[in-house]
Amino acid sequence: MISAEERVPPEQVRSADVICSRGIGLGRSGRQEEALRCFEEAILLDPSHIRSWIGKGFTLGKLGRYEEEIACCDRAISIDPASAEAWIARGFALGKLGRLQEKLACCEEAIALDPGSAEAWNQMGMVLGMLGRYEDEIRCCDRALELRPRYIGAWINRGYALGRLKLHHEEIASYNKALAIFPRYVSALVNKGIALCAIEKYGEAVDCFSKASEIEPESARIWYWKGIALSRTGLYNEAIDCIERSLAFDDRNADAWVVLSNCLFMSGRLEASARCFRTAFDIDAQDVNVRLVRGVSLFKGGKFDEALQCFSQIFGILLR
Repeated sequence: MISAEERVPPEQVRSADVICSRGIGLGRSGRQEEALRCFEEAILLDPSHIRSWIGKGFTLGKLGRYEEEIACCDRAISIDPASAEAWIARGFALGKLGRLQEKLACCEEAIALDPGSAEAWNQMGMVLGMLGRYEDEIRCCDRALELRPRYIGAWINRGYALGRLKLHHEEIASYNKALAIFPRYVSALVNKGIALCAIEKYGEAVDCFSKASEIEPESARIWYWKGIALSRTGLYNEAIDCIERSLAFDDRNADAWVVLSNCLFMSGRLEASARCFRTAFDIDAQDVNVRLVRGVSLFKGGKFDEALQCFSQIFGILLR
């Protein structure tokens, strides 16, 4: 609840702009429920206030309510079809739901409306990458970076696309650009570490994961990758400690159980290794069944992009 001193002063209460700005500030500080109430109040005062509709949608997306976010964006677009910001936000929510072709259409519309929007180009690159079109993703990120050279998200996405093309040295260079702007950007540190693993520079990778774990000590993904890097250098006991920490935060990661099994095996702890491998097998069997049922349901409902993602995940599990 917003305290008395945080409330919009009485003389400004009828200003949707002021209340909307308050909501944006609350959202940035992670207070999403309070931000949502601000946007709703602003909309009550001015039902055609586009920024509040977009802000409300963005906040709903932060809460995982993507269908409602899309509805808010649709309302903003109905008020002003030329709002590139609303099209970008709509595309972002569609992407979260796996509706990639629809996201692509939103990004194209946003760029047509505002060719100088770095965010639109970056989002376009993201969805192209999700569709496997990595060269196109790189071109979009390059355009975003021409417009906004210090755009960290575009440097990260560019690096990811280069990594998918096995251009790991260029990938690392992109992450270094992001880290030069913000040295504590965890995503850049982790992705750089993974890329360093790909070129077998495991010691440098461990350094990246160590820095990332200092910032986000409860990240299962960071501890998992640090464990992998350590295992590749033969430091199995240290790797076991990292993987166990990872599993403490996410015990449904079958890959982590497999890595733990391998490290225990190499350390001569054969019975413990076998138990971990069995755990990984059981998780995989359950995950395949869940994804198969969901994929078939999505396919029957005509949601082909989402269904394809489910089936791709199944093949990834079976080919592990």
